[in-house]
Amino acid sequence: MLREIGNVHQQDPQLRRRWFRDDYFDIFTWQNTDGRVVGFQLCYDLPAYERVLSWRESKGYSHHRVDGGEASPIKNRTPIMVADGVLPLPVVLEKFDARTAGIEPRIRDFIRERLLDYAVTLDKTATGR
Repeated sequence: MLREIGNVHQQDPQLRRRWFRDDYFDIFTWQNTDGRVVGFQLCYDLPAYERVLSWRESKGYSHHRVDGGEASPIKNRTPIMVADGVLPLPVVLEKFDARTAGIEPRIRDFIRERLLDYAVTLDKTATGR
């Protein structure tokens, strides 16, 4: 079950940044002063092969995997996001639905709608429609 992390560093006074976490997901949201979500990052499959679906109102979607940067045991490199393949939507949706009961419904529902919209966007791109 995702729980909200308190006392999250706020970088932009016009946006409220929130963080929800469990052993499979990290979810970051950015909300405007009216409480509307204007961006999020859904980090998933944390213990195995971390990937990130990002959505920004002004930019749309991007999907990446996290390269841990730890190719050598004697160097500590910074993790970076690199382009990745397709979001495994059925798995992510199943886990999202099972783990987000404690998140405010308007945030949970908004992110779920964007996940479904992302799938439609990919389908249109793949079929050329």
